[in-house]
Amino acid sequence: MKRKTLALLLCVCVALMFTLGACGGGGSSAGGSSAPAEEPVAEEPDVEADVTAADGQGVPSQPPSGDTSAVEGTTVGVIPITLSNGFHQAEKIWREKYAEEYGITLKYLDGEFDQQTIVNNLDQLIAEGVDAIILHSYEVDSVVPGIDEARAQGIPIIEYYLETPNEIPFVAINEATAALKMGEAAATAWIEAHPDEPIVYSVVDYIDSPVVQTMRTQPFIQGIKNVAPDAKEGAIVDGGGTRDTGYKVAQDIIQSHPETNIFYGASSDYSLAIYPALQEAGRGKATDGVPETEIVVGTDATGEEMKLVYDPSSSFKVTMGLTPKDNGKAIMDTMVRVMIGELDADTKIQIDTFDQEFDYWSTTVEDARTWYTDQYGMEPEF
Repeated sequence: MKRKTLALLLCVCVALMFTLGACGGGGSSAGGSSAPAEEPVAEEPDVEADVTAADGQGVPSQPPSGDTSAVEGTTVGVIPITLSNGFHQAEKIWREKYAEEYGITLKYLDGEFDQQTIVNNLDQLIAEGVDAIILHSYEVDSVVPGIDEARAQGIPIIEYYLETPNEIPFVAINEATAALKMGEAAATAWIEAHPDEPIVYSVVDYIDSPVVQTMRTQPFIQGIKNVAPDAKEGAIVDGGGTRDTGYKVAQDIIQSHPETNIFYGASSDYSLAIYPALQEAGRGKATDGVPETEIVVGTDATGEEMKLVYDPSSSFKVTMGLTPKDNGKAIMDTMVRVMIGELDADTKIQIDTFDQEFDYWSTTVEDARTWYTDQYGMEPEF
């Protein structure tokens, strides 16, 4: 893809983010200003070094070290969990860029945030006989037979974000560290601003998604309790999968648990549903960055979220940055390593990427802008 074309596509993608918001999983510690440096190319592949330990800890992504000419002209099927929000749109653009560098054509079948659609898409790609498959599923059990069938037919397949029991490579996003930091940051800021008001937290959540619970919601709540052990739960309610449904859930929580003073949206679709619901109720305000009635915490660090985080009059003050550039590269590099035999297609191998915690109080807007430009390919509007 030529540079001008990529820049144009990225601009379109980010414009879509401001209207659609984002959902989904990249970065490191708070205050970081750019993506981590790429791993050096190894002189000789070492498959054993990449096999996950029993504790589930993986290794950083690295590019292929061998000859990649064998993948030129191949077609890789991709099933994203959804393409209806900004993060996944941006990640798609980066993935396509890196695929083109390898001479690979990507065939996308949108999962539409519906598990049956994901299962059907997997069956379709297997029937078409694509050369390899990248799978992002919402639920584990229903895709296990399809993964087994792909391997039986000699089609390499890697899973992304959600791990299944299948012995195949897995590109993980470690979100738990950043989620924990978000909880700690929100609780610390609330206690500093309102020391006499005990913390009550509520979540618009993906209750049926174990990976969201493990990587986002549970560590976020643990972060709050690390700072405020007596913090109480208001409500944790499934958001229904869209911003519209999340908005209705947020309205219900505000009415039934008005004492909530930390709100968490487990995706930007949900956090950007919570915030207008609060505004409608006369809330959502801050004075010079000090929250008045609550702190809103988001996920994805889309442009729309970041604009609110750095608005001193908004109570939306914390989010977790997902790295579409880093993830897109990690996915394609891992896929190619499997396709050329550097990684065993039938061995559980975990490749880790990481998210970035952002908050108004400890991450400068300059660092946030640098990170955003690197990951989304254009100057931010915040």
